[in-house]
Amino acid sequence: MDKRFWLLQSVGWLAFTLLQLAAEPTDAPVAGISPVALALALSALGVIGSLGLRMAYRRAQAARLSEFRMLALVAVCSLVTAVLVDLCFYSGLWALSFAYPAFAILHENQPLLARAPFLLIAYFVWSLLYVALSRQQSLRRATIAQGELQLALKEAQLQALLGHLGPHFMFNAINNIRALILKDADAARTMLGKFAATLRYQFNQHDSPLVTVAEEMAIVRDYVDLLRLQLGARLQYSEQVDEATLSMHVPRHALQLLVENGIKHGLGLTATPGQLRLEVQRVGNCLHLDVRNTGTLRDRALSTGTGLNNLEQRLMLGFGSAGRFELRQDGEYVLASLRLEETT
Repeated sequence: MDKRFWLLQSVGWLAFTLLQLAAEPTDAPVAGISPVALALALSALGVIGSLGLRMAYRRAQAARLSEFRMLALVAVCSLVTAVLVDLCFYSGLWALSFAYPAFAILHENQPLLARAPFLLIAYFVWSLLYVALSRQQSLRRATIAQGELQLALKEAQLQALLGHLGPHFMFNAINNIRALILKDADAARTMLGKFAATLRYQFNQHDSPLVTVAEEMAIVRDYVDLLRLQLGARLQYSEQVDEATLSMHVPRHALQLLVENGIKHGLGLTATPGQLRLEVQRVGNCLHLDVRNTGTLRDRALSTGTGLNNLEQRLMLGFGSAGRFELRQDGEYVLASLRLEETT
């Protein structure tokens, strides 16, 4: 604001000086005094007066005056400042007339308040421009601040939702790995590495809420391997992932949540083996994510599934209408479908 303010000040008061010279071309060689010097002197006083107006308007804007009161303030302040500047100019000529006789002649030709109307017009126009530009800048700053606040809130909501994902399987995984140590130490070390990778993926708060399909699939495979420690042959997992989708982006934990839901509300409720099928494909500009599990859709999977509720909220925050989720019965399978349209 300061750089632009002084640039506009310089341009505006230079124009004011030129207008003085154009309006009163005969003023000058009075007593041999340059009209340019007189015009510059009045403009210098005008700049000082504008700085006083600037302080007054800043206080008024801080007080959030109504438009009518601000306009009235502009009119009064412009009139008072014009009179004061004219009085200072007149007093200066009067003071100089004692030391330099040439200024006595000029003082007589410059009656009190002779320049006040010209100054009043200049200050009124200056004030309107200043107030308008200041309000425009304030609105711009408020818009930027509001946008930054909304982004920060959105990011906070996303991170809060991420913090609620899938911690309930951790204790089972730890106990299963502990039991595996006695049977196969090498396999236990491998599973411990997968468990560490899963935790790191989940709790790294500096990562983006969006990840590539390749990143998400890596954690899904680790997650499935950890679950196999508990479910064994009951979990019959298969996947079909289109390579064209590996660089596309999905919400973090989206696939892992669909897999978790299929196991928790499908395979985990029966002692018989069940199938879990994961399919990822690209159809036009839309990413299709499907997870099927054998079983019957239960209402409680919708009403108490906090993971799926979180996923739907993250879809709304991150994708809006470009993201859709559906959970339904599809023959002998429960189908969880996620559709993400590319927006760029």
